[in-house]
Amino acid sequence: MPMSRRCIPYTPRYKDLKESVFALITTAGVHLRSQEPFNIEGDNSWRVIAEDVSSDQLMITHEHYDHDDADKDINCVFPLDRLREIASQGIIAGVANKHLGFMGYTQHFRDLYERAAPEMAKVIVRSNADGVVLTAGCPLCHRVVCTIAREVEMTGIPTVVITVAPEQSMQAGPPRAIVPYHFKLGHSLGGPYQAELQRKVLLDALKRWESREEPGHFWEIAYPEYDSSAWQPIDLQEG
Repeated sequence: MPMSRRCIPYTPRYKDLKESVFALITTAGVHLRSQEPFNIEGDNSWRVIAEDVSSDQLMITHEHYDHDDADKDINCVFPLDRLREIASQGIIAGVANKHLGFMGYTQHFRDLYERAAPEMAKVIVRSNADGVVLTAGCPLCHRVVCTIAREVEMTGIPTVVITVAPEQSMQAGPPRAIVPYHFKLGHSLGGPYQAELQRKVLLDALKRWESREEPGHFWEIAYPEYDSSAWQPIDLQEG
């Protein structure tokens, strides 16, 4: 699924996957239960999530997509447990000491472009991350997350976006992306407790991160074990 957007920032990876530490960034509204909730109309603030948090300490503040399943299993949109499992097996070198949660339904685009996204990128630069995996929530979030990916890429850290709203993401031109075919919003990596599927999607995202391909190329991947008919579809134009 090629795209024609020009001037996509791109940092070639300089380490192999097994030598690289990965951070997560999401615009799906993820934060610690102890942190201040996001303003549901968008406030362009972010939440730093430390490496040692338990996934049950995380919650979502976002009113523009159905996150009921992610409330049950945060790995649907924020695959922290899956990333740790992959690190424990030596597939990657480790999990970064900082991750970022953001609520991507923003109306403050100039501030996003000029301040928020560059500042979020600086947080990642100051971490120990060699690469970043990004996910999103609502359709607008799928554009916003690509803006953040581009800023991170311009700091010299390669990224990959997992998008389930590719029409939205293409408008912003992410450097690398995979598209889990026919996954619904709120299921960036699959449904709740589908650990093997979530792991498979994350591994495919890491393969895309590792692949030396031209920037802006989307990998569309079908996962037969994900039955889209089992989930309530959501209009991608909502939000």
